[in-house]
Amino acid sequence: MASPSKFAHIVYRTHRYQEMIDWYLQVFDAKIQNQTEQLSFLTYDDEHHRFAFLNLDGEPSQQQPDQTACGVHHVAYTWDTITELMEQYQSMSALGCKPFMSIRHGPTLSMYYADPDGNGLEFQVDLLDVKQANAFMESEAFYSNAIGEPFDPDEIVAALKNNQPIAALVMRSDQTAVDNVLPI
Repeated sequence: MASPSKFAHIVYRTHRYQEMIDWYLQVFDAKIQNQTEQLSFLTYDDEHHRFAFLNLDGEPSQQQPDQTACGVHHVAYTWDTITELMEQYQSMSALGCKPFMSIRHGPTLSMYYADPDGNGLEFQVDLLDVKQANAFMESEAFYSNAIGEPFDPDEIVAALKNNQPIAALVMRSDQTAVDNVLPI
């Protein structure tokens, strides 16, 4: 069997059709490729579409999604640098959208958000190269704590603004890193 060459897009079924489209347009600085009353296609790069939304009409459920049920937990997106990720955090905060969880995983620094339908999105930056990340995921530290440690994004924003070292803020306490090798 051959592996795919890339991840192409995700399609959401929604009762909050326009609200979802508006949210993804803002958060991803996306553009509409095609939109009808039933189906919309959006992209944020040179791919013809990265998101599609299928309008289910009707009233949305007032219940929050059951986080213990089977299904997709989250979809992850990677930024190139810590600075870009923190700029995204600040932009989303200005819109009133804060992460519900911020975790120093080890290989990544990650913030978790929910879209209007409650779908999980992880916004991350890789802190290690592939070889280092694979080694860390095979380490005793990762086996004993596969999730990681919480962090405060505002502390990183302040440190970046003041040109202060950030390694201690972005790396797990059971990791070591030198500031000059981080993707700042």
